[in-house]
Amino acid sequence: MPESPSTPTPALSDPVAARIATAFGLGRVLSCRRITQGLMNPNWQLTTEAGSYAIKQLQDRPPETVRDNHRVLPKLAAQGLPVPLPYTTDHGDTLLRVGDDWYTASAWLPGTHLNGHDLTPNACEALGDLTGRLHNALAAALPGAPNRLLDNPTTVHEAQARLERFARATGGGAGDDFDELAGAEIRQRQALLHRIACQQPPPLKVEPAGWTHGDLQPLNLLIEPVTGHVTAILDWDRLDVRGYGTEVVRTATIWFTHPSTGALDLDRVAAFIRGYRTQRLITDTQLLDAAHRRWWQLATGTWQLRLHYDQHDHGCDHLLFSDARLLRWWLVHTEAVNTALTTASTSAR
Repeated sequence: MPESPSTPTPALSDPVAARIATAFGLGRVLSCRRITQGLMNPNWQLTTEAGSYAIKQLQDRPPETVRDNHRVLPKLAAQGLPVPLPYTTDHGDTLLRVGDDWYTASAWLPGTHLNGHDLTPNACEALGDLTGRLHNALAAALPGAPNRLLDNPTTVHEAQARLERFARATGGGAGDDFDELAGAEIRQRQALLHRIACQQPPPLKVEPAGWTHGDLQPLNLLIEPVTGHVTAILDWDRLDVRGYGTEVVRTATIWFTHPSTGALDLDRVAAFIRGYRTQRLITDTQLLDAAHRRWWQLATGTWQLRLHYDQHDHGCDHLLFSDARLLRWWLVHTEAVNTALTTASTSAR
């Protein structure tokens, strides 16, 4: 795993670190440091006399869900996918409860977190290929999933109601810097939704569908920086059945969006799609529908505001504004995006 910045004082106390090491059979603790990269669950690098380990505290999913997901990982590893295998306690559990908190442990894996602009075109294509192989492996490892799945997009009325509620939460500009910026973004989004209401995607059973990772973003992949080879696919908390196009388009737009301008690197997007299509069949029509639904989610999404104002979690505040930049760029360059998504062959191996 990457050498990430850490806080001066580890957030994991020495007694808790020692208890985790003992329960999972990791050896005597030498050091423990907090990993500051990541958005949801706290993570630490635990170094013992036996080696280095990744420790995660669960905050975003219930223990039962995490246990179920852990059972899938050995099946994926057996198919050659680079996944971290969870350690088990003496009781055979992949989770440990300490007080009110739950923890998992796995090996500390090599690689670093890269952004899309760090990847060569060949590495972008390889990332798409890996995503396709992952979908194939999940289909083989998990019970049969429906090939079609109903997508019922957020309506303009629903989105406007949520935006209005959060507009009141910003305090009318009387709050902090985030309140001011969020208030301005909410007003712009309300006006935009009024203009694009006629472009709302219809409810539809999207296909093809199946088991997906759910969050193949840069912080959940470790990559060897010289070769661009993915060394680990992390964070399986969102494993679920979705449209394959949903995951493919979301992954491409997260990886290959310029952080400052919101512009998509369309050459890299095309390479990613080309790689995916070497592994799985997906038509131009299905990709374009997934893209339409993706930008509609950007236009109607309020999840960052919900985290900030309802859950007092500010870790994803910046994503409100990066999503807004991508949305506005995409609306101007829709035809170019669609071309990038449909230039590769649809034939699969």
